[in-house]
Amino acid sequence: MIYLDGNSLGVPPKAAAARAASVIGGEWGEGLIRSWNTAGWFALPKRLGNKLATLIGAGEDEVVVTDTISANLFKILSAAVKHANARDPKRRVIVSERSNFPTDLYIAQGLIEQLDRGYELRLVDDPSELPAAIDEHTAIAMITHVNYRTGYMHHMAALTRTIHEAGAFAVWDLAHSADAVPVDLKTVSARITPLAARISI
Repeated sequence: MIYLDGNSLGVPPKAAAARAASVIGGEWGEGLIRSWNTAGWFALPKRLGNKLATLIGAGEDEVVVTDTISANLFKILSAAVKHANARDPKRRVIVSERSNFPTDLYIAQGLIEQLDRGYELRLVDDPSELPAAIDEHTAIAMITHVNYRTGYMHHMAALTRTIHEAGAFAVWDLAHSADAVPVDLKTVSARITPLAARISI
């Protein structure tokens, strides 16, 4: 069988079933809570992060694997809002694209509803409109590097610089970039002012 749909659930690796049985039967079933240490569960997020780091041009110990994209995005946005509010409480706008992945927008809308402090989700219809939409009212720009629908790829370093120069935080979603197009976070971070860049894969 030729299987081309790999967005979310690709073909399982040949070793996956045996490895899952080993984890469930041995590490979990017999090792129990000891497996956090003896089987290395505690270090797993960092160990897996180091394996994935090369896919996004990151270095050793700069990436961790935790939760789902949606759960991570909610946590990252919540933290960014907190820091943006502490720095400048007048900034109450989260900027994104109308064609962004729907779940990303739902998460931003849900967070805004929870905050109930006058925050606004400002959506642009075309990528070229992003720089103009990021202004003195912007707290966060939440951008997906490669648009899942159109295939449009942002110039990450240039747009992050624009976001930072406006005094806002950059939140990048690399879900459709990692291992599909070249990503070099080290180069991006070296070319931008170090205000903040949060990355979700």
